[in-house]
Amino acid sequence: MLILTRKAGESLYIGDDIKITLLGIQGRQARLGISLPDTMTVYREEVYKRVVQDNILAGSSDNKEFIEHPVCSTTLVDTRVGTMQIEDNKLIAMPKGLIGYEKDTEFTLIEYGEDSPFFIYQSTKTPSLGLLIVDPYLFISDYTVKLNEAEQNILQTDTAEDLIVFVTITVPHGKPELSTLNLSGPIFVNHVKKIALQVPQDVSPSKVLLADCTAKNNSDNHN
Repeated sequence: MLILTRKAGESLYIGDDIKITLLGIQGRQARLGISLPDTMTVYREEVYKRVVQDNILAGSSDNKEFIEHPVCSTTLVDTRVGTMQIEDNKLIAMPKGLIGYEKDTEFTLIEYGEDSPFFIYQSTKTPSLGLLIVDPYLFISDYTVKLNEAEQNILQTDTAEDLIVFVTITVPHGKPELSTLNLSGPIFVNHVKKIALQVPQDVSPSKVLLADCTAKNNSDNHN
């Protein structure tokens, strides 16, 4: 590890296009200013690690136990739920991959029954990498997400209507009633350009029980 000493107002460069400036120090906290290309993004370590862990857990979840058998959707893809024919217009490019799975850069959405809101976000290269996902706004109306300019450029989005937001779901083995919506690492999908990006969010709580959301929605609908 390279260790450098900087005073407030002093900077350092990483390569030719990343500049980090120490803006000031207050107590045990240092304020950093970072200048970098529009194609790059910066995330806080604790949020990034939380998303990696959520992806690992969601990828190992008992998808088959949680919901019914999927509807087969003309690319042949090996998935967590068997070999399927996937229509080419359903292939999604993910330039940066999933966090923690950066080598997987092409995915598809595998739909379930007509009345089911759930999907498997399936890698076309790694059969074991299929995460259960859902539109969080079906359960949480006040969930707020943010995209910076660099992230919008990667997604090539023209309007907010181009984007669909999904969150991963963790299903504990043998305990589907304890399934959680993971809110720290939403996946933004440009459904027009077929491009996706996972963007860490510093939100609290970082996850909620799906059963609690469903119960609340049912209660609200009856009031």
